Amino acid sequence: MAVGLNITGILFLPFFPESQFLADLLGVPFFKWEFAIVALIISSIVLHLGFIYSLYVFKKIIVSLFKSPLFSHFQILSLKLLGQLIILLVVAKSLFNIFSDMIFGKSELAGIHIFSFDSKLMAICLGLFFIYLSYVFKKAKELKDENDLTV
Repeated sequence: MAVGLNITGILFLPFFPESQFLADLLGVPFFKWEFAIVALIISSIVLHLGFIYSLYVFKKIIVSLFKSPLFSHFQILSLKLLGQLIILLVVAKSLFNIFSDMIFGKSELAGIHIFSFDSKLMAICLGLFFIYLSYVFKKAKELKDENDLTV
């Protein structure tokens, strides 16, 4: 729900280009329209849509695990895609934060929380886990197919 509200707020931003209220609502400083600002808005929308798509892929994997046989080709590819999406979104969000700090002139960094569950390192580890899980599913499928042939 928060992602939807954020996207809605970003989409309404062009209709109120110099609104102090909207700038306060979104938590960004008051600004004039420039190419860099528009690029940040578009990249923010793309990041949010990528996050929504990764949730959709995760839902499809869960449904597939319960309804179809285990170790299917779809599950293997979906797990690998989900891991790659998570890693890509974390890296893209980090770059987005760096560029937005440069554009808005923030000199302080938010700090890196390495040993917390909301850190970027944990998200990258989660993405790597899904990629490894896809590899395990691939090996299990090969063993299952080999076992089916010998029986």
